[in-house]
Amino acid sequence: MRKLFLVIFALPLLCSCAQPRVVDEVNMSQAIGYDILKNDNVEGMFVIPIFQQDMMGKYQILSGTSTTTSDVQAVVSKKADKPVLLGQTRIILFSEKMVREIGMTELTDYLYREPQLGNRVILAIVEGKVKNVINSKPPNKNVNIGIFLSGLINQQIETGNGPDTNLHLFLGNSLEDGGDSYLPLFKLINNEVSVSGAALFHENKMVSKVPTDDMFIFKTLVQHHRRGIYKFKFKDKQESDIVVESIRSGSSYEVSGSERNPSITIKIKIKGQIKESMRSENLTNRKMIKKIEKEMEADLTKQANRLMKGFQKKSLDPIGLKEKYHAKNKKLTYEHWKKIYPTMDINIETKVNIIQTGVSE
Repeated sequence: MRKLFLVIFALPLLCSCAQPRVVDEVNMSQAIGYDILKNDNVEGMFVIPIFQQDMMGKYQILSGTSTTTSDVQAVVSKKADKPVLLGQTRIILFSEKMVREIGMTELTDYLYREPQLGNRVILAIVEGKVKNVINSKPPNKNVNIGIFLSGLINQQIETGNGPDTNLHLFLGNSLEDGGDSYLPLFKLINNEVSVSGAALFHENKMVSKVPTDDMFIFKTLVQHHRRGIYKFKFKDKQESDIVVESIRSGSSYEVSGSERNPSITIKIKIKGQIKESMRSENLTNRKMIKKIEKEMEADLTKQANRLMKGFQKKSLDPIGLKEKYHAKNKKLTYEHWKKIYPTMDINIETKVNIIQTGVSE
């Protein structure tokens, strides 16, 4: 009984050490955006939901300017009626201009050390001004722009052509020697926000992009996935568009050759179904399916070769070939990799297996 009394007596003391936060007493950010200004100052924007009855989906945008991203939050809090906290932040946006001029290490160091932010927060890049994207109106009026943008990325990861991405994955790839990584791209077109591809990073800065048309093969090169959409033109008299939905896609890698003259073979495997076709013929015919498979294989191989040659030309390695080569050659140094990678022989082999048609005519 005495032990029970001591426990009950201690509970108020333990609880008093905590610092509970009531949503009505703070501004809880759900999205953050950063633009770089002409004087090299940083403008930060915080999307704050309004937690009141009959105000579902309503939000405010608090903004401030400072010399660093880490100080913007403090500047905004000083101007606001309640302190700005980051515990509910789902997505953080940077302008393309900003990440081309300032290294991502400098931009993400503060975020990585911020205890309020989780490692699964999404980072994304905006073509143009972040301010314009933050101030655009989401099509669903019951959610704020931050929830909409994070949902847009997650939908692309789960059912589209976007590879997995978050703060933890990005830093894991980019902090290695010569680390290369990627982040999703947003673009504002006719006042509507859409995913416009992937931003590619080399040695801390954004240096290139993968357009939307190449995102299916790019995702297949960087990870195995079960969902994705690929459209190509079938070389018949009509040059019909055929849309294939991936059921399972991925790549494997084989390293061969000498240390001075190495080569890597990338084997791409796609299992999918024809989701849509503009052809009038019955696509349940196995000969026709085989022909479509071969043309899709040739199209994907050509696309993958073009991507890889572009990566080599810019010394970009977003799919992680260095690690795959290092598994076979433990003595590999980054300096040696930089010398051999641009001229390395990279072979692409593609196998497509269409297991269902599921076609709508």
